[in-house]
Amino acid sequence: MDTQNLPVNRKKSIAVARLLDRMTQELDIEVLAGFQGIGRPVYAADVNRPGLALSGYLEYFANDRIQILGNTEIHFMERLNPAQLIRRLTSMFSFEIPAFVLSRNLAPQNAFLDMCNRSGVPVLRSSMSTDEVITRIILFLNEEFSPETVVHGTAVDCFGVGCLIIGSPGIGKSETALELVERGHRLVADDVVALKCIRGERLYAESNPIVEHFMEIRGVGIIDLKAIYGVGRVRNTKRIGLIVELEEWRPEANYDRTGLAEEFVDILGVKIPYLRIPVRPGRNIAIIIEVAALTHRLKELGINPAQRLNERIISLTREQRS
Repeated sequence: MDTQNLPVNRKKSIAVARLLDRMTQELDIEVLAGFQGIGRPVYAADVNRPGLALSGYLEYFANDRIQILGNTEIHFMERLNPAQLIRRLTSMFSFEIPAFVLSRNLAPQNAFLDMCNRSGVPVLRSSMSTDEVITRIILFLNEEFSPETVVHGTAVDCFGVGCLIIGSPGIGKSETALELVERGHRLVADDVVALKCIRGERLYAESNPIVEHFMEIRGVGIIDLKAIYGVGRVRNTKRIGLIVELEEWRPEANYDRTGLAEEFVDILGVKIPYLRIPVRPGRNIAIIIEVAALTHRLKELGINPAQRLNERIISLTREQRS
């Protein structure tokens, strides 16, 4: 599998409106001020607590991040007299700030809300604790800023293992996935598979919102797997643990027959175990992928069947020689 020429997409920024759209229910968010500024961009996958900035020290103010206001910041502002508060806030607002997020349903001073309204800086408030707000927003931002790519293939959840099936057009990827769904497994995406690297160590497959869980079967046409088999046979995202490439059987090819030598494919900086399976009449590829998925789970548990058999043969050979 050639992964060198895969197009990689990295978001440079997201709008505050994206955070509102995705996290309003999860964080129980309400907008207190600056609603006209929800289109402001967020450039960093991190947050900042502006305690030092409120004290007047702006040398290393991380203004491009979402600013989190907890008990410490709100109570500090309450201890400032109105003139001091206005002066400190004016200095802060000389920078481009994406948004403020308050935790614990804290109530800021009216002077702060007025300045946010005039500057168009959104003020969001959550009922959750400060730690919870920080954790969830960072996880959301990490996902949003994660590198993405798109591959031609099919992704299925087979025995809890995310399998990405690739191969040349017409090799039988969709038909194999259809048989796996018929056998009780779940389809993630067919034909167009979006891949996203989360936190630099995990690769996730996602379904395309337009194609969703439709599938093209040559000779039949477009089918809707969710409508035919029910919502229990589909899912929208799954971590990829195994890549299976299907190819036409070639007699001269050297296919792995022991499993002792493991191959990996690097996608978006994540190494994924890779198998190359030859296709020929009479081979049930769906069952082979099931066995490959179960073998992968055994290896994750520290059990390698090929190594165990190899160790037995070596042990028997040593006994016979002695």
